[in-house]
Amino acid sequence: MKFDKHKILDFIRHRLSVGKLFLAIFVIFIIFIDENSCIQRIKYDNEINKLRREIAAQNDTTDYYNRRIEELKSDKNIVEQIAREQYLMSKPDEDIYIIDSKE
Repeated sequence: MKFDKHKILDFIRHRLSVGKLFLAIFVIFIIFIDENSCIQRIKYDNEINKLRREIAAQNDTTDYYNRRIEELKSDKNIVEQIAREQYLMSKPDEDIYIIDSKE
């Protein structure tokens, strides 16, 4: 089965006008090729949403530490508690016993 080039070209000429061909090329260009294509826009939107979630998480962390700083500035007992628990500090007349709980 041979394809005749003239029949194929005639078929294309009769079915496809210049306007339709231009429109098809334009749509393909907009969707796939252009730097502002629909596919790129979807990728950029996903990246923007990801970055917004990261910003929200960082803001929550910053708020936590700001509250913690205010607690430390206002209550000296919290400073002493943290020094004892995290840094194993004690007063000169105290003994420290570390209990290691093994499960």
